[in-house]
Amino acid sequence: MPSLKGNQSTSRTLNRLLLLNHLRRHGPTARSDIAAATGLSPAAISYVSSELLEQQVIAELDAVADGGRRRMTRLDLNYAGHVALGVKLMERSLRATLVDLGTNVIDTLTADVDARSPAAVARATADALADLLERSGERRQRLIGIGLAMPGQHDAERGVCLRCDRFGWKDVPIAALIADLAGVPVWVDNDVNAFALAEHLFGAGRQASSLAVFSFGRGIGAAMIVDGQLLRGRYGGAGEIGHLTVVEGGPRCECGRLGCLEAVTSLPAILNAYGIVRPSDRSIDPAALAALAGEGDPVAREILDTAGRRLGAAAATFASLFDPETMVIGGEGVLFGPALLDPLVATLKEKNFQRNTEVFVEFWNDDAWARGAAALAIDSFFSLPS
Repeated sequence: MPSLKGNQSTSRTLNRLLLLNHLRRHGPTARSDIAAATGLSPAAISYVSSELLEQQVIAELDAVADGGRRRMTRLDLNYAGHVALGVKLMERSLRATLVDLGTNVIDTLTADVDARSPAAVARATADALADLLERSGERRQRLIGIGLAMPGQHDAERGVCLRCDRFGWKDVPIAALIADLAGVPVWVDNDVNAFALAEHLFGAGRQASSLAVFSFGRGIGAAMIVDGQLLRGRYGGAGEIGHLTVVEGGPRCECGRLGCLEAVTSLPAILNAYGIVRPSDRSIDPAALAALAGEGDPVAREILDTAGRRLGAAAATFASLFDPETMVIGGEGVLFGPALLDPLVATLKEKNFQRNTEVFVEFWNDDAWARGAAALAIDSFFSLPS
């Protein structure tokens, strides 16, 4: 947490965050109950809530009876009062999703872009923002900013991609490139970190003091949030569990090493393993492989079971090391269904040294990554400024 000098502005900032985060976790609440829960004085709550009401960050709800004694006006987040753009960057396209303050989807689009060109990515992102604002009718004045989620290691504070092997990026100031074209604040981070923030703010980790996420799809990664703060590591590389060596001398990973978890158990690796044993002119996707496993195809069942147990062991290692209260499993690989998820979760629970970890599976859709990206911008409402 950044150090803040003890002055009036600091007190207002801290009071604002206490009120907003209480409403984020607990929903509509009377001012008196907020005071009891946060320790803020009625005068402080009155001052901060008046400011937030004027900014349309929160709203007053109709009064309700309080135990039959009197009617209480409640405060809640005004989710429709502000919007953010989340962008998930892939090798040949980006997915841009406009969401409200609760990451509820307003509109979305997919645009072709060559991710090897940072300039092309910046232009495509700015164009997507303009298109979505025009299509949705949302006013630019209500826009918090843009969150960009992508693979790799990032200096989130400076908005710089330090390294992305998949796109061939090194020390790219991508946030500044986008901001210069879009004219709004931009945040950038690893896509799994963004997913973790979304789960922390409005998902399964909303009530948890510590949250781990484990994601598998095109890549494999993990992230950890403790007391609202992401554990990033020295160079933004914390949670790169996909680059643990699990098969000595195994296939080459995009990072250049042999036998990484990602090289043998990512979504493409799983599909490729099936294609080697059952060659076909037709491509196969996770849903189709899941259906084959459900129909009893022994090759599909064995490949998905092996992948699930290997992924579960990796997730258990992460949980054992960091002892999270809650762990969320997500990513496109969830689409492989029970044939993979059942052995994954069973192995996770069997091998996790921490026996009381709550485990949730986040069922995936096309907007999930981009909604997580938007959380990078939305988090600025609920966190201390850098």
